[in-house]
Formats: sequence, C-alpha cells, structure tokens
Amino acid sequence: MHLLSIVLLTLAVSFASPTLAQDAAPARVSPLLSDFIYGLYCTQEPDRRDPAPATASGVINIVPVVPDFPFHQTIVPAQLGIGFGVLASAPLGATYAPVTVTVTHPPYPDNDITVEQWITDIDAGRNLMGFSFDHAHELVLGPWTFSATTLEGEELFHIAFEVVAPELLPQVISTCFGAFTS
Repeated sequence: MHLLSIVLLTLAVSFASPTLAQDAAPARVSPLLSDFIYGLYCTQEPDRRDPAPATASGVINIVPVVPDFPFHQTIVPAQLGIGFGVLASAPLGATYAPVTVTVTHPPYPDNDITVEQWITDIDAGRNLMGFSFDHAHELVLGPWTFSATTLEGEELFHIAFEVVAPELLPQVISTCFGAFTS
C-alpha cells in the first residue's frame, strides 16, 4: 500500500506540476561570464558574517570553502540546512565590481520582505552567490529568482528557482543529512 501511495504521489506531481516534473527554463547568462553553474548545496557554518543591510538578516554568510553543488537543478526543498544559488566566474584577468545580487521570493510571513540585495564582486575564481535556509521563516514555497547586475546596469545572470515542500525531494535531504527529516 505504501508503494502505491509513492507511485501515485509521483504521478500526481509529474502531471499536476510540470515545474517539478522538469527543471525550470534555463538561466539568462551574459557572455561576460566565463563559467556559470546553478544548483543546490548542503550548508556549512560560515567563517564570518559580512554586513548586508538590504537583506532580511542584515548579513551574508561567508563560508570557508565554496561548496560543490551535488544537485544541478532549480527545484529546491524548503528545508533548514539546504542552500541554493549559483557559482559564477569572470574570464581570467577580469573582475566585475561592484556587483549587486538581487534575490526575490514570496513574502516572509513575519515581515513581508520579498526582495533582498547585497554587493559583491565576481572575479576569475568560483564566486558563490547563494541563499541558505537558516531560519524557519525563510522556508517560503514558490518562485525565487537570483540576478546579478554590474554598476553600469549590465545583467550578468538571471535564474529562477522553485522552492517546494521538502517531502517532494527526499534525495536532496538524505544527501545533506543522511535521512529524510521534515
């Protein structure tokens, strides 16, 4: 009986929600970038937190190691400890600075924030521009977008993610935590 429920849930998701059945449309990526990877990663404790007053928390986490993306997809489980975003690189010798990163999402239930921004730079290294679910109020389902724009207004990338209930992606949860938790 349990197997039948899983099969029916899988079929229902595949037919009722084409977004879950296949990945979202590709990202817009500027030819100014030499590399662009998107996906999901398991969060890590930050080395430090830098000020980012245009974000809900007021800071961005700076991690000790740029994470690998074990899942190259735009469907994201709403689960604490999961991160998602992009790794972008400029061509060797080029640096884009300052770059404004903008993340849009459905409103947080406690403050109605829908847009968060911070300033960074993109050089020839692996530059992470991501969002990690650190607090329960951030676990809002629906469309999220990431974009990066230079000071001159040149869009470097724009990508859409879809945040869904964690039970729809148990393989992501088990990769990060060893077993599914809700």
